[in-house]
Amino acid sequence: MSLTLRLQLGNGEPSAQRDLTSRLLDLPVELVIAIAAQVPRPDQILASQTCRALRNILCDSVLSGDDHLPVNLSMEERTEFLLHLSRGSPCQWVCEECTELHWAYMHDTPAKPLSEGYLPCFFPGYGQRQDLNLHSIYGFKLNHRHVQLALKHTRLAATEALDTTYLQKLLQPYQKRIRSRYTRKHLVDADFSAHPKVVDGRFLVKTTFDFREGYDKVCREYLGTVALCGHQIIQASDVLNWRGQLSDSHNDLHPLYALLITVRAAFQSPGREFCGRCEFCGTDFSVKATPERVTVRAWKDFGPEGTTYDPYWRSHLSRVFSTRTACRMDGSIRELYGEDKGQAIRATGADYVPGSWIWVDGIPPFGVSRRLELD
Repeated sequence: MSLTLRLQLGNGEPSAQRDLTSRLLDLPVELVIAIAAQVPRPDQILASQTCRALRNILCDSVLSGDDHLPVNLSMEERTEFLLHLSRGSPCQWVCEECTELHWAYMHDTPAKPLSEGYLPCFFPGYGQRQDLNLHSIYGFKLNHRHVQLALKHTRLAATEALDTTYLQKLLQPYQKRIRSRYTRKHLVDADFSAHPKVVDGRFLVKTTFDFREGYDKVCREYLGTVALCGHQIIQASDVLNWRGQLSDSHNDLHPLYALLITVRAAFQSPGREFCGRCEFCGTDFSVKATPERVTVRAWKDFGPEGTTYDPYWRSHLSRVFSTRTACRMDGSIRELYGEDKGQAIRATGADYVPGSWIWVDGIPPFGVSRRLELD
């Protein structure tokens, strides 16, 4: 049981202008105390900071004047508490490195992220946790604090007169030229772009890899390494073996090869768009190939406002193989972003059987030794 009261602190709005009407305050004081006694202490503290009336009631009863967090709270519980505590403050974000609130900097964006050395909790010799930076491609470095602040600013801007300058910076499109052995030789020209977007309280990012002919036509080898997420990755070695001969021996059944299968289908049918999705995280993608141009696009869903323990955020970790997001419809993230799938064709292996990639008797399928989390 948890009180559903939400804080509106630190948003610059005078307390007299806030809507303090609550059916909870219409109840007898004894009943309010009885309800508050049934919820965890962090929720009692949050409720006491909602308004002066509840603070007087709870501090004189269940809190007994002590509104400090218990020392035995787990990191996840403390992070969740700080998230609700700063819910109404657009200038603060929850640092899960030190489980404290930090002030936001207007120049800290995915396109130009703040150096770790400038973070208040930075300690030389220790890098940030891996689950805080999940999307770092060609200089576009999406940290969890960027997602947290963008979702918070979008929510507050919809109900309050909040300056959206920082929100526009967080959602600013990003573009950069791809540097690889093939572009340096001018065999092909390649660009990468990222377009963040907030839709229905969820943080989405559309990324595009655009390869164009240079001195030569675009072939699969010239794509080099393309990583759409922590699971769907292709590289030149998927096409050529160590002898320089064509090699395409990957098993079509395993979902880790969904992108590889889609790229193969696109090159076999030039001019037609083929689509697919990652079974392990919130990522839809499509590939369209011609000898003159190859376009690989991905639509990623990083989830709603929350902590790094949110399953949608954690699913993007390369070491997490979870089936929790696998039940969604094909192209649902692409549609949520606002783009129709159109005539795109779903590419699958010739003998693909849905669900056949699940481990059987503890044995990983097709020699894959990485851990699969079943939910």
